[in-house]
Amino acid sequence: MKKFTLLAALALGAVTMNAQNVLVERAADDPTGTGLISTNGADDAGVFCADYFTVSSDVALGNILINGFTSSGAAIEPFLEGFDVFVYANGADVPDGTPSAGDALYDISNIDITGSGFELVQDDGTTVFRVNFTDANGGSQVVLPAGNYWMSIAPRVTGASGGDGRFNWAGSASTPDVQPVLIDEGDLFGVGATDWTNISTLIGQDFTALSWTLVDEPLLSVGDNIADVASVYPNPTNDVLNVNIPSNIEIESATLVDVLGRDTGLTLSNGTINTSNLANGVYVLNVVTSAGTLVEKIVKQ
Repeated sequence: MKKFTLLAALALGAVTMNAQNVLVERAADDPTGTGLISTNGADDAGVFCADYFTVSSDVALGNILINGFTSSGAAIEPFLEGFDVFVYANGADVPDGTPSAGDALYDISNIDITGSGFELVQDDGTTVFRVNFTDANGGSQVVLPAGNYWMSIAPRVTGASGGDGRFNWAGSASTPDVQPVLIDEGDLFGVGATDWTNISTLIGQDFTALSWTLVDEPLLSVGDNIADVASVYPNPTNDVLNVNIPSNIEIESATLVDVLGRDTGLTLSNGTINTSNLANGVYVLNVVTSAGTLVEKIVKQ
């Protein structure tokens, strides 16, 4: 397999945005002007960077801005197919989980790049991604209690992850308590970083942080109207029905009944109900939560 240079260089300007509360703000002001590949390619050989951060109280994540650049200097848009965001718990100063294992606290994979929760801005060789967590997570808030975490991102591109569409996450001179790490589970670069590895160790120079900005959004409470914060889709449905309830709201029970009130026996598991074997017709979904009861008419086709 062709080997690619792990480290890339380009000067980037700082990006800021208006917010309710800024949780993380790490400008792209690394004096060495460097960045590290963080890209998921069609060759299933994704390389992912992760940056450490801390929240001091319960928060709902709002928008994240990620600063970087492509290795070729070309626009990434022709190569872009989706976008991945992972939020990991901290485990011994590395992310507690890996992309291939799917064990992140929040695994928001293959985000719809045409949706309202995603935006791409490219200017003078820089590439900035914006992701809104609630929109990207199907309408459910991404809520973190106070603690230490890791943020990992990767655009999904056509072709190899080290090709023309390769995205490099820009470095920052910020100094969080723990330095960023990288994982290359397929050993694309042949440096043996098949588990999370300190970036400074990999490249042989000090690399203290990655460049990104994270803000919160108002945290929904149990007093909110459940109908305003939950989403059920697709409806009509012919297969899997998604039921998204904000993670800070407890689901007490969920039933799907026919128009005569007879329980179909189908269960809500991991936010979905499999209706593939259900007869076509009209049904009523009742979800009892700590914020009230959601009642939704469901059409099975």
